[in-house]
Amino acid sequence: MNALRAELLKAVTTRLLLWFGVGLLAFLTLVLSIHIGSTDPETLRELSTQRSTLAFGGLAAIVAVLIGSLLVTAEYAHGTINQSFLAVPVREKLLAAKLAAAVLVVLVLAVFVDVATLVIAELWFHGRGLSLHLGRDTMTPFLGAVGASMLAAGIGVGVGAVLRRQTGAIIAILLWLLIGEGVISAAGDAARFAPGHALGAVVTAHASGTRDMLGVWAAAVVGLVYVAAFCGAGFLVVLGSDAPSSGD
Repeated sequence: MNALRAELLKAVTTRLLLWFGVGLLAFLTLVLSIHIGSTDPETLRELSTQRSTLAFGGLAAIVAVLIGSLLVTAEYAHGTINQSFLAVPVREKLLAAKLAAAVLVVLVLAVFVDVATLVIAELWFHGRGLSLHLGRDTMTPFLGAVGASMLAAGIGVGVGAVLRRQTGAIIAILLWLLIGEGVISAAGDAARFAPGHALGAVVTAHASGTRDMLGVWAAAVVGLVYVAAFCGAGFLVVLGSDAPSSGD
């Protein structure tokens, strides 16, 4: 418990988290404004359109995977990982605390983004003389965004533990999101099981899957498998290293 409190303190006292939040809020405002402002009123009245609009809160998952990786790699980059291992000699305990801290921090961030999405969307709909229908059919993506963000944070911790290089981890994550997910789409039905596709399916939260997207529960299971795989590999790398790597 002390290790978890220490990791949470490290996370919330860094300015990086604040800048992530501000940047995400600005980007969310931009994309929602473009989406709602450029869509005709008749289309905006459809529940399916409103549901997809509120699913923009899933953007938090992109930031979540970066936060998860940085909670690990930042210590290597700044040379403080040695002190952390001295304070918590059992490395499994320290890494588990980092994983728990990442999930909790991202949980708060995802809820904040969901609220921001709702407020921005409501303002735009009101400004265009439309009503935003809030109910199970439209707000399910809010829960999906929270779940996907927590899974993404776990994957990020695993990636950070495997690479242990701040710049390398960020580049690897962004390259996969920008290029890797697009390339793997050529694999046909199998693309549904890619990390980004699976987390996207968690956000949209459809009960049943399609040829291009898994159902929400199947996607959640796939996401958990990725968390277990990346964290398991990362933990083995850190536990098997004789001395922490120096940062970049």
